Amino acid sequence: MPHFEDFPHPRRYNTLRLLGYNYNSIYQLCAITMAVSSRRPLFADMLLAKAVLTCLLSDETLAQMRLRAFTLMPNHLHFLAGVRDPSRNLPRLIGEFKSYTTQLYWKRGREIADTQEVSLPSANAVKSSSEERRSLIAALIDARAVLRPEGVDLKNWPRVETRHFLKKNLWQTRFHDHVIRNEQDLAESLTYIEMNPVRAGYVSHSFFYPYTGFLSA
Repeated sequence: MPHFEDFPHPRRYNTLRLLGYNYNSIYQLCAITMAVSSRRPLFADMLLAKAVLTCLLSDETLAQMRLRAFTLMPNHLHFLAGVRDPSRNLPRLIGEFKSYTTQLYWKRGREIADTQEVSLPSANAVKSSSEERRSLIAALIDARAVLRPEGVDLKNWPRVETRHFLKKNLWQTRFHDHVIRNEQDLAESLTYIEMNPVRAGYVSHSFFYPYTGFLSA
């Protein structure tokens, strides 16, 4: 599992929620999209991005949420998840996640207000030798390694400024959810999550993006 404390594509369309869908089912997965309020690129700040993903991948979250995949973009989060306990409700778990990460956002905002500095990925990543690169890419493709954002040259990375942290809300009030219908739908959703950073032009291959991860079912 990745650890973030140190560190022709398919198109998705909005679909209505399934009539009578049970959000307490431990057998179902949903593709969730949560957008930042006013679409500010807050997660372009590495420290906030790491804090949010540390929360998502924490033992406490994973004990209740069956997380299958995720990618954190500068102004939104995609993830594929369900519940582990039928007594818990997925929208409620998401609400708790939003509440806790909002507190992390407030804390980071106070730090930025004091220092007037944001933490951005390096614009001059040091390249490995050819032999090291072949070994690393093989490990990345097999999901045996994950890159740190400090060591990745992310292209077209949005500009985040101190003023972006002045607003109270981190997330938009509502989130979009897409109930996974079948195996094909699952495969398409996983591919969509994987390829999102490539479509945005941040990396040339999905395995180079440091804020994407896949977990066993």
